Amino acid sequence: MSIADEIRTLDKILKEKNAELNTHKKARDKFHDNARDSQVKRDNFRRMAQDLMKVNSELKKERNRYNELTREAKSKREDIKIRIEELRADGVRDLDQLKAERDSYHRQVIEYHGKSQDIHARIEENSGKIDLYKNMSDQAHEQSLKFREAADREHQEFVRCLEEIRSIKDELPDDL
Repeated sequence: MSIADEIRTLDKILKEKNAELNTHKKARDKFHDNARDSQVKRDNFRRMAQDLMKVNSELKKERNRYNELTREAKSKREDIKIRIEELRADGVRDLDQLKAERDSYHRQVIEYHGKSQDIHARIEENSGKIDLYKNMSDQAHEQSLKFREAADREHQEFVRCLEEIRSIKDELPDDL
């Protein structure tokens, strides 16, 4: 084989290796883009979960406040109930004012308990969303890791091709 034939063969091999190099580079870059997209999704889902956790924290404070108001109203209602029973035992019959006050506290118990339950339902609903966002964040993170691994494999192939190209070029005579 003549030198010209060898040069043509090496040139052909170099073109093929450069094409392979570019293929690995494009694949690697695409995997990196996908990994970044997955990381953005992960971060968005994580942020959404954190935002809802903050909302739940505030809702829990509000629910606890209504629970305390419920306990206070129950306690006052029970105190009046005991007072009514004591007065009845003493023969007092005109207890309308105390009964009205007891009924007022009973309505407060119902109102505060209802508000507490409504808030608790919102907390539960948000908790379900938080779990969903956390799962979606975890999935996006796992996907990002898989893309990174694929990008690393493509990069290793890219480096291997680059080394082969350098090796081929090193075989060429210096005057070419």
